Amino acid sequence: MNKKFYIFISLIMSFVFVFLSIISPSISSDGVLEIKKPTIKVAVIWQRWDILDKGTELNMLLYRLILNKAENKYNVNFKLYEFWDTRLNGDIQTGKLSKLGIDVIIGPGGIGTWNSPWKYRKEIKDFVRKGGGFYGICGDSTFGSLGVVNLPRGYKHLMKKYLGDRDFTPMLGFVNVYTDATSYESIFKRPLLFGVLNILQFGIRLFKSRARIFMKPSELNIHEPYNRKFVRVMLGNSCLVDGPRLNNLIMPKVHTLATFVTQDKPFDRSIKGNMAMVASTFFRGRVVLSSPHPELTFESSKAQDIFIRNLLWCSKIL
Repeated sequence: MNKKFYIFISLIMSFVFVFLSIISPSISSDGVLEIKKPTIKVAVIWQRWDILDKGTELNMLLYRLILNKAENKYNVNFKLYEFWDTRLNGDIQTGKLSKLGIDVIIGPGGIGTWNSPWKYRKEIKDFVRKGGGFYGICGDSTFGSLGVVNLPRGYKHLMKKYLGDRDFTPMLGFVNVYTDATSYESIFKRPLLFGVLNILQFGIRLFKSRARIFMKPSELNIHEPYNRKFVRVMLGNSCLVDGPRLNNLIMPKVHTLATFVTQDKPFDRSIKGNMAMVASTFFRGRVVLSSPHPELTFESSKAQDIFIRNLLWCSKIL
């Protein structure tokens, strides 16, 4: 056989050995078989223009603790990033989602995303369209939806006072649902007199709140261990409701993951029976929107596991 044939065979064998070394389990120094864990890159997004995005060090510490605890249970590694944007520039607007190879975004809540720059929204939509994950919690469940319905009277005054504009910018529109703001009517009874003390009172009530949600079975099977069970969670945003029926013809199916069974202050009974968590797809990406805060329900390992399972599904690991 000629020399070229041997060179060809050698190249093929080299390729096979390299390929096997990548996909095969490795043996540690003590002879124990080790399976290579997938690494999930998670970016938490914050906005400099959001008055609620202050003192986020505690939030990031909590995320790290929850993710570290989940790594062994789900046999994964999490790499956590903290992204900040201004109205003119920032991590998302300079393309860091693709540069760093982020797998999933966590929108932790707040109201900054309701009044966001065009480039900011475009980068996030492109990211999810190409296969990224978006996990919107509390106010960011609104950001991932079609928008808000049943806004209370005088909301434009509050928008102008605290966001600098009297109207919302467009939402991302990933999922065919709205945030139903009916329950805010009782909170903003006197919008002209609503001030910083009222915001503090609202925040304290929200932090102390606990409401039961019912985990609905879904063909996505994200929460299989909790199907048909009740879990207490901290509230965050008002409930989610169905979008226009015509959108069902052009948008992916909305999967209801959980519904509200009870309510707690600051929200009224109007949230009961409505959607608390939903999941859907957006082109090649995955989206979960969660009105409540399972990750901030400190005393409940079930609630925090629900947070992790939502995150894993968005990253296409679960």
